Amino acid sequence: MDTAYPIRVAASKFRQRDALVYRGHRLTFGQLDQQIDRLARGFVEAGLHGKTIASVLHNDPRTICLFLAAARAGAVTVPINNRLTASEISFIVKDSDAEVLFIDREIFDGVPGLQELLPETVRPVVLEAEYDGGTEEFGGFLGPASPDEFAVDIDEGSPATIIYTSGTSGFPKGVVRSHTANLWAIANSLIGSPRSPDGDVELFALPLFGIGFIYQVMPTLLSGGTVVLDRAFDPRRTWEILAGESVTRCFLAPTMIAALLDIEEQEAFDVSALKTILVAYEFSERLRNRAIERFGNVFINMYGLTEAQLCAGAPNDFATDPTAAGRPMGLARVRIVDSDFRPLPQGEVGEIGFETPAAMTEYKGLDEETQRVVRGSMVMTGDLGYLDEDGALHFAGRRKEIIKSGGFSIDPVEIENAIHELEFVTEAAVVGLKDERWGERVVAFVVTDDGTEDDEAVRQHCRARLAAFKVPKEVRFLPTLPKNATGKIQRAGLRAQP
Repeated sequence: MDTAYPIRVAASKFRQRDALVYRGHRLTFGQLDQQIDRLARGFVEAGLHGKTIASVLHNDPRTICLFLAAARAGAVTVPINNRLTASEISFIVKDSDAEVLFIDREIFDGVPGLQELLPETVRPVVLEAEYDGGTEEFGGFLGPASPDEFAVDIDEGSPATIIYTSGTSGFPKGVVRSHTANLWAIANSLIGSPRSPDGDVELFALPLFGIGFIYQVMPTLLSGGTVVLDRAFDPRRTWEILAGESVTRCFLAPTMIAALLDIEEQEAFDVSALKTILVAYEFSERLRNRAIERFGNVFINMYGLTEAQLCAGAPNDFATDPTAAGRPMGLARVRIVDSDFRPLPQGEVGEIGFETPAAMTEYKGLDEETQRVVRGSMVMTGDLGYLDEDGALHFAGRRKEIIKSGGFSIDPVEIENAIHELEFVTEAAVVGLKDERWGERVVAFVVTDDGTEDDEAVRQHCRARLAAFKVPKEVRFLPTLPKNATGKIQRAGLRAQP
């Protein structure tokens, strides 16, 4: 069994039902399974079994077909954030040992210098047109159509997916997930947040390049429900989709909810079919109250990470206790441990660890980082929390310094490295500060050697080197940065700045 096996299962039960809906196109489970088979056959014929396939694509059915066909062909997929710069994309392509890069024409043309930075061993395949209902865009990789099911021998413990997340060294790190881990994650998510084949319609508004594909899209498809995609999140179109497709469930980041609520005349859209809105990240009290007032008490708070599995709460938790993260989904449990990894009693704050067969295998090429995070049967999160008397998890803060802004995880070291390239900068530290719209906004604190206080110069320099969502939304200049006795910058002191 591979990561695509749930589609085979669903196609055998719900062949004529709609699996995917995208801008007027509807793809049944039978059609989706056949398209995956045909592309997988082409990948194997092209010698990509056991190889790595990277992609930088928008949200449309071809992206899902690519991910699952690669899995069925025994290849490893590397989905890449379509908002990254040429240097960021090329780093991931090189680090993952990808041999093929599928990329949307609009993205390819919008990332100057990418072609020159790619290794000569990588074959770029540009998808020229918008999705038209088929997979003909895959050209020479598309195998012949056949009524026979296509399958190859696959080691279920072998790598299936490498998803790159922000690292602690200024470079992204590749989270290696096996077919087994992905299948358990899909099953666990379905157990923890059940879908019904008799009417559940899920809008997936997050980018497909993230772990949400495994945690959200695949469980709905396995259940026989329908997934509605849009090319990218647009608040007005999202209202139209929610109402027009009678969407019953979706995941919305705080920034998405804020954007939706800012649309004029949004009250005209009937979203009474919407029974579950999954959320995560930090909410301001004001936004939480506005969201409940508009949608009702249908929000379920989730906590998790690419490396491990999710926890999910109950709707009332979101309304009454913003720290409540719920219970682990399916075959998984949470453990709270001290600095020596010893279990702590209920109510005591410590580091959150996940224990589940849905966990990652390793960080690609980063043995020391893997050993730091994988502790026996546990995957450590770097986040703090505690368990209440009923065994539910409560989030208590972040031990590691990754910034979560607008649904993206951002490494402050990467931004600091870019700022330090400026000649007039002597010190720089980047933190996330609470923000009404973004959850956290990226703020840079800078010390200069000549008194220069040109915040636009800093931001412009960052824009030339980093993806837009990593560029500081605010730059503050200080005479010196707060440090402890050993010279380490005290980020807590920066966060406390007025």
